[in-house]
Amino acid sequence: MGLLSNPSDKQLSPLLLKFVGKQKVLSSLFYIGSIVWFVCLAYRQFNAGTYFSENALLPGLVHSNFKEDFLARQYVAAIKAEAERYPNGMPHAFIAAQFKQLGLDTFTHNFSVKYPLDENEVYSGKNVYGILRASRGASTECLVMSVPYRPPDSVLTGTNAGIAVMLSLAASFRAASYWARDVIFVVTEHEQLGMEAWLEAYHYTSSGSNSIDFGQLDARAGAIQAAINLEIPYEKISHIDVRMEGLNGQLPNLDLVNLVHRLFQQERFTTTLKEREDYPDPLSMEGWIYSASSLLTLMASQATGVPTGNHGLFHRFGIEALTVAGSYKRGWHGSNFLLMGRAIEGIMRSLNNLQERFHQSFFFYLLPATNRYVSIGVYMPPFGLMIGSMLLQAVALYISRKENPNEKQNWNFLNLGSFVLYSTICGLLFYSAPEKLTRFNRSMALGLSTEDVVFGGFCMLSVIHCILTSTVGVRMLSIQRLSANCVQCAILLLTSTLMYAVAMGNISLAVLTCFIISPVFSIAKPVSQRFLKYCRYAVLMLVHPLSLLFIATLIDTYRVFPEEINQPWKFFGKTHTAAQRALIYAVVDGTFYGNWLFFAVSTLYLPLWSLAWANLGNLSR
Repeated sequence: MGLLSNPSDKQLSPLLLKFVGKQKVLSSLFYIGSIVWFVCLAYRQFNAGTYFSENALLPGLVHSNFKEDFLARQYVAAIKAEAERYPNGMPHAFIAAQFKQLGLDTFTHNFSVKYPLDENEVYSGKNVYGILRASRGASTECLVMSVPYRPPDSVLTGTNAGIAVMLSLAASFRAASYWARDVIFVVTEHEQLGMEAWLEAYHYTSSGSNSIDFGQLDARAGAIQAAINLEIPYEKISHIDVRMEGLNGQLPNLDLVNLVHRLFQQERFTTTLKEREDYPDPLSMEGWIYSASSLLTLMASQATGVPTGNHGLFHRFGIEALTVAGSYKRGWHGSNFLLMGRAIEGIMRSLNNLQERFHQSFFFYLLPATNRYVSIGVYMPPFGLMIGSMLLQAVALYISRKENPNEKQNWNFLNLGSFVLYSTICGLLFYSAPEKLTRFNRSMALGLSTEDVVFGGFCMLSVIHCILTSTVGVRMLSIQRLSANCVQCAILLLTSTLMYAVAMGNISLAVLTCFIISPVFSIAKPVSQRFLKYCRYAVLMLVHPLSLLFIATLIDTYRVFPEEINQPWKFFGKTHTAAQRALIYAVVDGTFYGNWLFFAVSTLYLPLWSLAWANLGNLSR
């Protein structure tokens, strides 16, 4: 123990004093080193090539039987004609009739949705599904192929070609005798709402919200092993974007991702990651930057916790699923329905070969390219380095208290209980505010839109919260005689623990959050110079949840509308509208699907931010 302290005078050893004096340099090196390490992971020499862990898939080893491309073209024309009769709805009778003609067990599924911010708004929907019973199985397991129907008036790209491919594949599958699992073909209405209602009805369970009345299913198959969601807008397709991100950042098994990439490439399609092709020279500096950009794009999408397709709702039920989205780029050689059908048939037949659930390959990974991956064992060390930068500062603060006998008396983490209670209550008020704000808007007949009243209400609540925290919160810390260093040590320890817990489920959210708040929370303590104090308040305000929301939408608006930057008022107007909608989507997604981003920000991140804000004015130095 003499290495750490001197028992005779109870002073710190020279080694620890040297550590305390150098902790700022060490923590900065840890933080910068973690960022450099993460960027290096995108370089080809620091990641690994994808491969198949599940040998039972046998990808591409069967002879394709799909020859119904002519039938798919007929279906496209028929669906287009039928869609013109229902510009705002879905031709349920037509799709059900096609399933019945193919000899499938055909059923419809009715559901209703109650808008969470207005209980008087109730929407109804109907899904259509057909079951191909396996000739070599006992209906204990099944596969799912789904397509979201989009009417002509939809702002999203249509999926008529995807429905046509599904129907032609159903005709081909119906004549085959090698199916060991049932195959369910589902056409959903209202995008992810229809898929969520169907899955809840299939498993007869709810996500915890009473906003979706999932109804009843007239028939089921066995346990769903895997699912493929199709979003094919045209017959001529040159690129296939494989979308993986699911609810709360969950990803499908890497074997399924590799399977889809491999079989579509075999049929001469160009597969993409986040609509980005692989760089032709990945070992060059340009290839490294390009791969790092692809990796960052994937992480930004995963961090939101928003599914990139209907497939993202399967993951919570332990079902591996992804979305196949087609597009055509001018100047490229496009492929027709024949090659599309052969690729999807190969995927389904490989899934039919599975002898057990996906478990061999990775569930936690990141992709810098379609054929390269970074596993959890590779990306966690640099993240640990980033967390270590905060832990180093916390340990140094705790050790340095022995050098100041007066300050040592003000170190008691249990005294933070009153402030933690106050900040948690504030967070819960923010979490429940959208429903109360919209109810107030209706009762007072203000006539404001939901976006305006919720976003405006959050802005006003944030101002009130900052004022209260600067007065009441600071007073709480002063009454408890909590040292500013003690509070900052608690902030760093709590943030490190929280970020590591988040990383276990959504590494992208943890990394991006830690990257932003780690240097800011490191300066969250009072200073005597007024100018520096106000600068720290300004920096801390930049990482307020609403500020981060506005900055994120600002970047996204510039990415989508770069030409609007020459018209500042128009550009910021679009950013403001996007920020309003993003807030509403976060609230609604949390209610409908169980996306925990809004809840986590309100009840976990906001209390930490409040503690940092109050510590800037802490009088107990």
